[in-house]
Formats: sequence, structure tokens, C-alpha cells
Amino acid sequence: MALRAPLPSEQESVGALIQRVGSDVSRIVRAEIRLVQFRVTEAGRVVKGAGIGLGAAILLALAGFGALTAGVVLLVAALMPAWLAAFAVGGGFILIAAVILLIEVKSVTRGVTEVLTPVETLAPHEEAPYGR
Repeated sequence: MALRAPLPSEQESVGALIQRVGSDVSRIVRAEIRLVQFRVTEAGRVVKGAGIGLGAAILLALAGFGALTAGVVLLVAALMPAWLAAFAVGGGFILIAAVILLIEVKSVTRGVTEVLTPVETLAPHEEAPYGR
């Protein structure tokens, strides 16, 4: 729905023109706000749709990893009792997860420390020495 503003006439006063400009700006701002609201609503619909698909993919991936874990347990169970194989595979997964967690915690701690360390102010032609 396009609204057309009346054309200015030569007899229109400056005050009337300023009032019309204000009215036009107000109308444009309201239209822009409606446009932003529409875009945000549509973006929300897209994200919601993708979120449902992402959730389904994660659920299926977890089921797949569970099946693979069961397969590894059955494979190891050929060498030892099944209950011991389950504990060995589970313990191995926990050990791997712990190592990854320690590496990531160290990485995050180092990164946060670097970000929060104050930066020294250098003179315009001075370069920072290497190895700091």
C-alpha cells in the first residue's frame, strides 16, 4: 500500500512545509519499524525451523554414537567378560574426554588472560619487542 504525499504548492507556507516534512519523516520511520519487525519475525521462523532440524540431527547422532559404543563394547567383550569390556570402553571414553577438557580449559584460561592483560602504550615509531 503506497501512500503518496501531496505535491507542494507555491502558496504553501514554510511552516506548513516543515510540518509536512515532519509528518513524512514520521511515516517513513513507522514504515521502517514495521519492516524491521517483519524481518525479525521471518528470521525467527527460519531459525526455529533450522533449530528443529538441528535438534533431530543431534538426537540421531547421539543414538548413532550409542550404537557405535555398544559395538566397541561387544568387540572388546570377545577378549574379556562383557561387564569388564563395558567398564573399559566407558573408562577410555571418560579418559579421552578428561584430556580434551584439560586442554580446552588451559586454552581458554590462556586466551582470557591474554585478552584481559593491559596493553602497553607505545610511542608512534616504537615497535614492541618480540618475545614478550
